[in-house]
Amino acid sequence: MPNDRDLFVEDQSMVSMSFGDHIEELRTRLFLALIGLVVGVVVTLIPPLSLGQRVLTKMESPASNALEKYYAEDAARRMSIAKAAAEQAPPVKVEFEADEMFRQLSEMAPNLNLPPYESVKGRTLKLVMASSKEDMIRMAKAMEARKNAVVTLAPLEGITIFFGVCMITGLVISSPWVFYQAWAFVAAGLYRHERHYVLKYLPFSLVLFLGGVLLCFFGVLPVTLSFLLEFNAWLDIEPSLRLSEWMGFATILPLVFGLCFQTPLIMVLLERIGLLSAKIYREKRKYAILIMVVAAALLTPGPDVFSQCMLAVPMIALYEVGILMVGNRPPRSSMVS
Repeated sequence: MPNDRDLFVEDQSMVSMSFGDHIEELRTRLFLALIGLVVGVVVTLIPPLSLGQRVLTKMESPASNALEKYYAEDAARRMSIAKAAAEQAPPVKVEFEADEMFRQLSEMAPNLNLPPYESVKGRTLKLVMASSKEDMIRMAKAMEARKNAVVTLAPLEGITIFFGVCMITGLVISSPWVFYQAWAFVAAGLYRHERHYVLKYLPFSLVLFLGGVLLCFFGVLPVTLSFLLEFNAWLDIEPSLRLSEWMGFATILPLVFGLCFQTPLIMVLLERIGLLSAKIYREKRKYAILIMVVAAALLTPGPDVFSQCMLAVPMIALYEVGILMVGNRPPRSSMVS
């Protein structure tokens, strides 16, 4: 950490940037970041890899698995109720072609004294089948269509969602480059020692971003969806998930988690450049918690409180981690030579 004299010398040697220079720097960084994003999207569309399709299938799997589990448990619950009540299903009338039935019986038991099956051609046999309601539910469950799949309600919905997933996947692939461009724009307005912090914390920023995305996708999304489906079961409502609504939920929420996981890193950076301190973070804790709860309510898609809490709680925990990280570092005054 340079002292005041070093900072004065550095300030004199720095080339000041006008507002127009900052705008030009922003334009350049945005253009470079966009090029990286385009390259990432193109990678997802390469046929041998088919990353876009793989990611779409992977992102759809939590919804499909949750729906399959829900309907399996619902069928088991209804079978248990029917078995306990010993309910009988309504009789089912089944019609058979008499000639075909006689023919097969004659082949299986030739000693039976049956009329020639040609003589009953065109006639039918009507039988009544009786079974328990439990067996009927079991048979219906075995024969039902793919109720575990999400649905589309518009012709262009599938292809629109596919390219949206490719865009998000391309952003994740190019995130090191995009993050570098973002930090480079910030570094253009910093002192040399402040730029050192940017380069130092950039890898940690990427790790936190990817950690937040993975935690949300593999931890928060399945738990949130299971909770919401169980709530539908409590209300005795049969759920159905639309692809566009689910994919919007499954793409936005992981990105929000990834960005919010930058909280402790930003706190440390602000402390290192002298804007805030651990004391201020502790004193303003209640205001920070209020802001994070409101931000979680605004950032999470959908009106459910559960996903909002799943974002707010980690944000508050990360805020406390940031306080510990800042508090355990030596004060800036002791580092001045």
